[in-house]
Amino acid sequence: MLTNAGNVLGWIVLWLAVLAGIGILFWLFRREHSRRVQFQTRIRQLEQQLNAVLELNRALAESEDEKSLIETALAQINRLVGGMGASFVPFDAWGEPLPAFTAGDLPEPVLKGWAEHLVSEQVRGACRTCEMLQSLSGKTCPLRWGPMGAMEIYCFPLALGERRLGMVNLYLPSGCSLDSALHDFLQGILNELALAVETARLHRQEVLTLRQIQALRLPRRDLQSTLSALLQRVRDHLGFGTLIIQVRPLQDERLSGLRIVVGDVQAYPAGWLEILLEQALVCKEARQRREEYGWVRMYPLQLPDGLSMGCLVLLEPVMEDLLPAQQALLQTAAAQAALMIENERSLLALEYTLILQERTRLAREIHDGLAQTLAFLKMQVAQMQTALQQGDLTRLARLLSENKQALEEVYQETRQTIDHLRTQPEEDLTVWLEGLASSFQRHTGIPVEVRWLTQPPTLAPEVQVQMVRILQEALNNVRKHAHASQVSITLREWGRDVVMEIHDNGRGFDPEDVPEVAQYGLRGMRERAEMIGAELQIISAPHLGTTVRVALPYRQEENVE
Repeated sequence: MLTNAGNVLGWIVLWLAVLAGIGILFWLFRREHSRRVQFQTRIRQLEQQLNAVLELNRALAESEDEKSLIETALAQINRLVGGMGASFVPFDAWGEPLPAFTAGDLPEPVLKGWAEHLVSEQVRGACRTCEMLQSLSGKTCPLRWGPMGAMEIYCFPLALGERRLGMVNLYLPSGCSLDSALHDFLQGILNELALAVETARLHRQEVLTLRQIQALRLPRRDLQSTLSALLQRVRDHLGFGTLIIQVRPLQDERLSGLRIVVGDVQAYPAGWLEILLEQALVCKEARQRREEYGWVRMYPLQLPDGLSMGCLVLLEPVMEDLLPAQQALLQTAAAQAALMIENERSLLALEYTLILQERTRLAREIHDGLAQTLAFLKMQVAQMQTALQQGDLTRLARLLSENKQALEEVYQETRQTIDHLRTQPEEDLTVWLEGLASSFQRHTGIPVEVRWLTQPPTLAPEVQVQMVRILQEALNNVRKHAHASQVSITLREWGRDVVMEIHDNGRGFDPEDVPEVAQYGLRGMRERAEMIGAELQIISAPHLGTTVRVALPYRQEENVE
């Protein structure tokens, strides 16, 4: 009896052990399954985020204006967060809202009404004082309008530094929320979008400026109207004849072959007139002769050095005697026309030279800075795709961190290029130097000490803008290469020079062995110094920091035109 009881107890213990083992295995299976599900969910999220980044980068490269850029970005962000809608209210230079952009699976009339509501005075007044940057269910918010009334709302300021470019609003289904990781990811995308929006606005401003310049200058038409007025005054004084100015072939096609006619040329065959004008262009001195269709008087458009810019031709059906004063008037008109054409040609040549110089500088900065960083980012994205396909999250996280750092670098470089495109500073040198120092310290966290050892001189705008650009480039080199913890900017007098020094306590370098990545910045500073007659010195040694010294002759600004 005891034996049977022992056998039963043994079987019970065995089955309990088996059941416990099965339970443990089932628990381990459930835990592994849960981990696998979480891993797959995370992989899908990373894929969505990577696709969003790639799509946004494509939009940045292909979008031609702010509208298409914003519409693409809103659609991608709304899809990424699973939102019901997304909106962007851009701000102008004074912080006032402009017409809103909207995206979402809603009828067009609803989207239009929603966009109008976003820029209403009710929304503007409430958002101006709101610091919550979100409105969850049950809260009162003017953004809750129509079909958006029961949704969760998140607000993201789109800003560059302290200047807001607009506000992005995301509308999620009720009960949904953004976790901290997704929130940070969206903020990173929006930082990149802010830079792209600023670039698009600068491009639009550039186009508008060029159109305004073309509308104001229009050199061919302006010169033509001036020469036409000159010929009309001469003809009014003579009281007869047809006057023609023919410009010789020039390198600038806007002036080459320009022809001004005052009077009636219908009585003269076109072929005969073309041959006559070709002959007049080689005329070295004033002459007159009878032709088949009347009398012709030719006057070369000569400059004081003897160079001919073309000819002035007077056509008369019947020979008229010219008084000495009328002869002098025609010769004077020819000389004046020559000077007008030469002045216009010189001005156009100067503008062309300046444009080439600025394009060369921009091309060098973009090639040596932005292009290299973007090429690096392109390789990083390819590596991120490979890591994602292999499920290597550790490597992917490292690449994302490097990508973020590179994006910060390209942002700073682009900001630097944008600063270089600004017009001449209107404030004095003191304001600019302190402003640049404050901005550098705010963005890098590196303390900057500004010392005035002399009264800042009043410089010509052309000189001051180059001094500012040299300081900007020097600070940019500190940020990128110096690894410094302290920077000082000093302005002092030395003999007859005004000396500006930018010193950092970074790792320094051997001036005979400048890193290639820093060469273009140093070259740009030297070129700017030469433009204003200043002397630039780079003083550095390994582990002893670097000093950039600019010595400007104290009265140099009086010689700059």
